[in-house]
Amino acid sequence: MVSERVQRQIDRLLDEAEAAIATGDWAAVGDHARTVLRLDPENSDALSYLAASERDPDSAGGEGSPDTQDLAEPQPPSSSAPDAERRQLTVMFCDLQGSTALSQQLDPEELRDVIRGYQEVCAGAVGRFEGHIAKYLGDGLLVYFGYPQAHEDDPQRAVRAGLAILQDMGPLNARLKSDKDLELTVRIGIHTGLVVAGEMGGGDTLEELAIVGETPNIAARIEGAAEPDGIAISDVTASLVQGFFLCESMGPHDLKGISEPVELFRVLEESGAQTRFDVAVSTHLTPLVGREQEVGLLLDRWEQVEEGLGQVVLVSGEAGIGKSRLLQGLIDGLAGRPHVFQQHRCSPYHQNSALFPVIESYERWLGFQREDSQEERIQAIETALEERSLLTPEALSLWAGMLSVPLDESHPPLDLSPQRQRQKTMELMTQLKVATANEQPVLAVFEDLHWADPTTLEFLGLLVEQVATSKVMAILTFRPEFTPPWGSRSHVTQINLNRLPQRLATDLIARVTGGKELPEEVIDQIASKSDEVPLFVEELTQMVIESGLLREMDGRYELTGPLTDLAIPSTLQDSLTARLDRLGEVKEVVQLASVLGREFIYQLIQAVSQQDDAPLSDHLRQLVAGEFLYQQGVLPEASYIFKHALIQDAAYNSLLISRRQQYHQLVAQVYEESFPETVESQPELLAHHYTEAGLNQQAVPYWQQAGQIAVRRSANVEAVNHFTKGLELLEALPDTQERDSQEAELQTFLGQCLIQVRGFGSA
Repeated sequence: MVSERVQRQIDRLLDEAEAAIATGDWAAVGDHARTVLRLDPENSDALSYLAASERDPDSAGGEGSPDTQDLAEPQPPSSSAPDAERRQLTVMFCDLQGSTALSQQLDPEELRDVIRGYQEVCAGAVGRFEGHIAKYLGDGLLVYFGYPQAHEDDPQRAVRAGLAILQDMGPLNARLKSDKDLELTVRIGIHTGLVVAGEMGGGDTLEELAIVGETPNIAARIEGAAEPDGIAISDVTASLVQGFFLCESMGPHDLKGISEPVELFRVLEESGAQTRFDVAVSTHLTPLVGREQEVGLLLDRWEQVEEGLGQVVLVSGEAGIGKSRLLQGLIDGLAGRPHVFQQHRCSPYHQNSALFPVIESYERWLGFQREDSQEERIQAIETALEERSLLTPEALSLWAGMLSVPLDESHPPLDLSPQRQRQKTMELMTQLKVATANEQPVLAVFEDLHWADPTTLEFLGLLVEQVATSKVMAILTFRPEFTPPWGSRSHVTQINLNRLPQRLATDLIARVTGGKELPEEVIDQIASKSDEVPLFVEELTQMVIESGLLREMDGRYELTGPLTDLAIPSTLQDSLTARLDRLGEVKEVVQLASVLGREFIYQLIQAVSQQDDAPLSDHLRQLVAGEFLYQQGVLPEASYIFKHALIQDAAYNSLLISRRQQYHQLVAQVYEESFPETVESQPELLAHHYTEAGLNQQAVPYWQQAGQIAVRRSANVEAVNHFTKGLELLEALPDTQERDSQEAELQTFLGQCLIQVRGFGSA
């Protein structure tokens, strides 16, 4: 029995050995194992680690065993290894108990045959569920579910493989009991978490499919807490497989090396229940089905608008519920009826860009092009105002100031306080909508107010008050976490979108398949797994079509194999990861696009990408065809929108932080070199990219410039945010005279804005 002090030293060495296993440093694994064995010659963990570190891959199979090398040293796929990336991964550790006692009981050759039989059982079960055996650690296995190829239900696959191992050990133990009077006992631990996956090591120890992170270490600790012939899973994995298996809490466990206790669950058996989606998505847009009542209500409100009774409709619903698609249903219903459609999209990149959705909409309406001169832009503004009898020197100056169009000396600056200029600008914007409505009714849509900047919300407050006597219908969409600040009005209608009834899921499936009929059992699976969230139904159906398990016959789809092999997503995260993995070399383009933003133009990605025009345009066409992106216009003037922000998030989050920073830096530099008008009008965009690139010195001047523009627009709340961000970044810079000067200037600007904000609040 070793002393407490020695045991602590052993525990530390074993922790370091496990960390070395995760990085593929087998020399370090062997060194740590030998040190432990000098302290405790019978330590089973150290014996397993030493055996793994000393394994000779070239002789693992032995004579007459051509397939043993594949078992002892899993080979990477024939295709080139994927680039390193961040991803969610489910890791399984499976360990054979009592191997030290077996080594004393059996001849080494017999022991080898027994362990090989156990490995074959594990490999067969893992292979059936398409896991990847990353390492054989003596009598233990490290298995990935979700890398190198993600599946839509990797946590489930891991648990099913664990149950299959336990079941398949039965026949093996029956043979061993008969032949050698022994039985094998295994323990399995499973955990899901974030890893960095990719190539590690070098030379003879190069691993193309290695992972780094705490996930494998936690899985190993959980395996140690599992019961003999049992499966223990973490609370994270349990939440992802909830409903698929009957599980029982094992209570919180203090796992060695983990700061907080982890609640563990023992897996008892499959439940037989159908898949349910835990809805925790953060984005929007999905096809519309079953919203006839809501569309009818919108059309009813539109009839009142046509009679001169303006309306405001607030549309609330969770991400993916169909808010944007509901609007499309209204637009379809207005086909052939005179109206002007004005679309305003709030953006998570511009939550502190004053009036961003309004300005972006007006620039589209005025037809601004990148190559337009100052004179051409002024002429466009003058024409628009004159056509609506709103052209005055003051109106022109207000409009030009809002759109960041400089005026020459023939247009003297306005003699107005910033607050008064801000107020008059908003009044002019409202007048323009009302004046436009005098010609034709106006449908003004403001999407995703949960990302709206404070000034836009203030403008909407003014609009809500004044549309009641005009032919304007304002539709404002947002997620439930956003609370409209305008109170109830007789001309304001609230619509809360709920999930679809199950009977309507088939209709949505038919839309996704283009009317091609799916096998009934596939439809039933999709309907049950979608949890009636339209986005989930759409993604599930798209995955089935892309799975390769269907073939088109006479205008309908037929299964090419058993339904059990059908790739049905169990969570949206896994679904998106699997779709991204199947893109192959195109994946790099969608990852780069995710850095550019929800919307981007071809010229921008062309300038940032290192690809030639032909392959780049071809890859973008593939992304459009695969419904990752929507395209507007034709090349080279095309623009693109991610179909779902969640797709953008999945692609962005898969990038290594270092790669993200490189992309952000490159994007910022391209803006500076090729898009000077964006630098001038939206410096906060440059500030964002330089900040995300970790280049604080370059970011600070742009945050200051963005704050000064916000001040000129009397957008003091946004200005405070810009100046504060600049000051935060300055704190990380070296203490120099230049830094002190920048800080003093930013503090001065910030102080002036805070005075204005406090004044507004007390008014």
